[in-house]
Order: sequence, then C-alpha cells, then structure tokens
Amino acid sequence: MKKYLLLLCCAAGLTLGASAQASSTDAPITKEEKARMKEKQEADLTEAFKYAGLSDAQITAVREALDAAGKASKDLKANTALTEEQKLEAKNKINADKNVRLKEIMGADAYSKWNDIRKQQKTRAGQTGSAG
Repeated sequence: MKKYLLLLCCAAGLTLGASAQASSTDAPITKEEKARMKEKQEADLTEAFKYAGLSDAQITAVREALDAAGKASKDLKANTALTEEQKLEAKNKINADKNVRLKEIMGADAYSKWNDIRKQQKTRAGQTGSAG
C-alpha cells in the first residue's frame, strides 16, 4: 500500500512540475510600459539624427522611410499565406531596401555614423534589459 501511495505522490509531483514549467509568467505589456518604450525609441532616434548631423528635410525623409518599412514589416507579419522562411526572406528584403533608401537620403558618411550610433543604442538597450 505504501508503494502505491508513493507512486501516486511521484506521479502527482511530476504532473504539477510539468504544468508549472509550461505556464507562462510573462505579464502583458501595460500602456505605461508601451509609452515608456515609445519615448525611449523617440529619444534614441533624435540622438541618432543629431549624431549623424542630418538636416530637417533629411530627418523627415528618414522618418518616412522608417515608417514605410515598419508598415511593410507589420503587414508581412500579419500575412498568414506565407511560410516562416518566405517571411524571413521578405523581411530581409524590406530591411535591405530600407537601408538603401536611408543611405540615399543621408549620404555615405552620415549613414555610417547613423549605423554606429544605432548599434551602440541597441547594445545599451540589451545591457539594461530593455526590449526596444
């Protein structure tokens, strides 16, 4: 009888342990967190614009290019007809087209500075645990 009771306890423990691992502990992002992330993203963009030495016209054109690429990426993500591999290829093309457009707008030197500061910002965001 003790063996059956011990076996039952072990089975219950394994079942509870497995279900505890499967449950998600990630809480949904609150409106405040989204607002903070958006503010941080805007501050990073402004810093990158200043670092690259862009004019107001260039900043406007860059924002339009970034918005267009973001919209295309969002539309691509919502497209359920494509496989993950096709989505990855399309995403890479969107990014490549965006980078070509940014280089045309900024010029080679400013684009290089832009890339440098954006890489630094992403590194900082990764170190602080930010998701942006």
